[in-house]
Amino acid sequence: MLHLDPEEIAKQLADLTGALTTENDHTKLLDRIILGCMHLTNADGGTLYTLNEENENELAFTILHNRSLGIHRKPHDLPAIDIFNSQKQASKLVVVQTFVQRETINIPDAYECVDYDFSGTRNFDKQLNYHSKSFLCVPLQDHEGEIIGVLQLINAIDEKGQIIPFLATQQHLVESLASLAATVLTKRRLIDAQRHLFESFIKLIGRAIDHKSPVTGKHCEQVPEIAMLLADAVNTATQGEFANKAFCEIEMYELRIAAWLHDCGKITTPEYIIDKATKLHTMFDRIHLIESRFREYKLHLEIQFLTSNSAISDKERAKAYLQLEQQKQALDADLDFIKRPNAGSEFMADEDIARILSIADISWVDLEGKTRQLLSKDETDNLCIRKGTLTEDERQVMRDHIKVSIDMLESLKYPKQLKQVPEIACNHHEHLDGSGYPRGLKADDLSTRARIMCIADIFEALTSPDRPYKKGMFLSQAMTILGRMVEDNHLDGDLFKLFAESGAYLTYAQKHMTPRQIDTFDIHSLPGLQ
Repeated sequence: MLHLDPEEIAKQLADLTGALTTENDHTKLLDRIILGCMHLTNADGGTLYTLNEENENELAFTILHNRSLGIHRKPHDLPAIDIFNSQKQASKLVVVQTFVQRETINIPDAYECVDYDFSGTRNFDKQLNYHSKSFLCVPLQDHEGEIIGVLQLINAIDEKGQIIPFLATQQHLVESLASLAATVLTKRRLIDAQRHLFESFIKLIGRAIDHKSPVTGKHCEQVPEIAMLLADAVNTATQGEFANKAFCEIEMYELRIAAWLHDCGKITTPEYIIDKATKLHTMFDRIHLIESRFREYKLHLEIQFLTSNSAISDKERAKAYLQLEQQKQALDADLDFIKRPNAGSEFMADEDIARILSIADISWVDLEGKTRQLLSKDETDNLCIRKGTLTEDERQVMRDHIKVSIDMLESLKYPKQLKQVPEIACNHHEHLDGSGYPRGLKADDLSTRARIMCIADIFEALTSPDRPYKKGMFLSQAMTILGRMVEDNHLDGDLFKLFAESGAYLTYAQKHMTPRQIDTFDIHSLPGLQ
């Protein structure tokens, strides 16, 4: 008969309950509980089955130990056990019956038991020359009274090495430890559920911003991917600036969360600015209003010709008509010219702006006596934008999204492991030389992860193939621009070098860029790597 040492029992219970507050790895903690149960009962084997959260008709092998067979692992290749068959009848396996009956089952000898199905156990014994005799199966009940798993022990061994039934005192001990295991499982599932909900909500915000406007494409969704690729490159670097640096798991998680939230302030940016694909775009592209105004002006010229030249000779009328046609052709040329800079894809030279201003000076008096102009002041100002489609006022509104992001993210109460989210997320428009915005921070003020975000944000914007106002750049063009920003002391040169030499840029490109964009070039010839 196996005698239980009270001091040993107290020590085991103290160690296990203490581990509840000190061990962060739930799997390791469950493993310690199973081993503790085996030690207190001198059992040869111990298995933990847990209810599959995605399929509640399955009990999955979570932990498996067997001293005689030398098995100590978390099984990945063992199939889960079905609780009910297609006829909704519960399996006769003892572990399933423990789960269904919600009661401990203590079996002295499985080979003499006819109440449960041990055919699989007998096949197991035959294949491995083992003898599974005594069983103790204990249900794991959570705080809501739901059964979430089963703890099973096999073969209690006495001092002489003989297999004996599990004692009633041992059963009570295991039932107490099973409650600890249930607590650990419940804690892990609650934490995981809260974490998944938190991450889902963050991704919901990012995708909502992406869906708010086609202009942004999948920016909020893909910047995190680039950031994590570059962070992984830091972790695996064996030489260079980052050979001795690595982000821990918590830091990687914090970076991913920050990357998803980096543009959260855009949720307040007006759609007419986000969607401004052309210079004249507001709720619609005003080039169509200008086209109609040009037609109206040409009609005005024709009416003026007909009413003012009725009493002149045919020769003079022909000359006047030729002048009219020349005016109309010049107007057509002016309209065609306006359409080109409206796209915002080319830089506006001084002569282009001068031509816009001369067109804006054209006016006439309509039939109602009102003075009309081909271009309004607002249209003129927009068409004279030298680069892109936004005026300075609109550009400032667009830039203000980062200020909103700062206000939003700094207002949140973060757990310790996410304290740096605002710093990482909100500094992706800063430059190492202090010329960025909104705070004009310099190199010493920017963490490595914030610098990663700067590269990820720009690279995605340059290469995205799904923006309606531009085609995604060739890979060589995007990398060249990043390199020039390194030379201008805007971006971190060591991170850019790692981004290029590790192949992180190409990994992303092959997944998200079109084949047309992925051109061949020598990365060592890039600016910033010389």
